[in-house]
Amino acid sequence: MKTTYRHLACGLVAILFTLTACTTARQEFEITSSLIPVDARWDKYPQPEMEAIVNKYKTSVDSIMGTVVGQSKQYMEPDRPGTPLTNLTADIVKTAVQTHCSQPVDFAVTNIGGIRNPLLQGEITLGEIYSIFPFDNTLCLVKLTGADVRALFDIIVSREGEAVSREVHITGKAGKCIDATIGGKPIDDNRIYTIATIDYVANGGDHMTPLLNAVERINSSVFMRDAVIDYVKRETRANRAIGSIPEERIILTD
Repeated sequence: MKTTYRHLACGLVAILFTLTACTTARQEFEITSSLIPVDARWDKYPQPEMEAIVNKYKTSVDSIMGTVVGQSKQYMEPDRPGTPLTNLTADIVKTAVQTHCSQPVDFAVTNIGGIRNPLLQGEITLGEIYSIFPFDNTLCLVKLTGADVRALFDIIVSREGEAVSREVHITGKAGKCIDATIGGKPIDDNRIYTIATIDYVANGGDHMTPLLNAVERINSSVFMRDAVIDYVKRETRANRAIGSIPEERIILTD
C-alpha cells in the first residue's frame, strides 16, 4: 500500500506541475542581432590549434589547386544573355555528354548561375576552374518534345538568357521567345530533341521546369567541372590556348 500511495502522490504532483505549466505565461526574450565584419583584424590573433589543423591540409590542397592545366588567351566572364564564357561552357557540356552517353546531341543548355567567377587571361589552374564551377553538378542527357523545347526557350528569354550551345539561336522580345532555330532549322513541335545539360537543370533548377517533362533521361557520374578540366587539358596537349569567339546566341529586344 505504501508503494501505491507513493506512486499516487507522485502522479498528483506531476499533474499539478503540468497544469501550472500550462497556465503560466511564457517568458518573452528580447533578441538582438548585429553584423560582424570578417576582415583582416580577425587574422591578428589566430588560434594556434586551429591554425595547425588548417595548415596541415592547406599545403597539400594548395599544391594540387595551384597546378597549371592550360592557358587562357582572353578574359571571359559570365553574364546574361550570354558571353564567350557561357557559350564555351555550353559547347563543352554538349561535347562531353555526346562522348559519355555515346549519343548525338542536338544542343546543350546550362544555367548561367552555376558559373560563379570569370576566367582570367593567362595561366589556368585547377583552383581557378573550381572557383568558376564550384558545384558538384553532373552531366546528363534529356530528351524533350519540340513543344517542351519551345516552352524552355520562353523561360530562358524570361530569365534574360542562359548558357546555350552554338546550335541554338533565340530572339526574344518582352520576355517571350519570338523566334528560335536549332541547327539552323525552326523548332518542330512534334520532334524529339536530345539535349545535353546538368542534373540541376534537368531537375527543373532555375525555373527550367519543361525539362521535367523528359521522355527519356540518362544520368552520368561525370562532374561538369571535370568535363571542363578535360577540355582544357586536351587543348593544352594540342598547343592551343583557351578562347571563345563572341557570338550572340540569344538576342533580346524591348
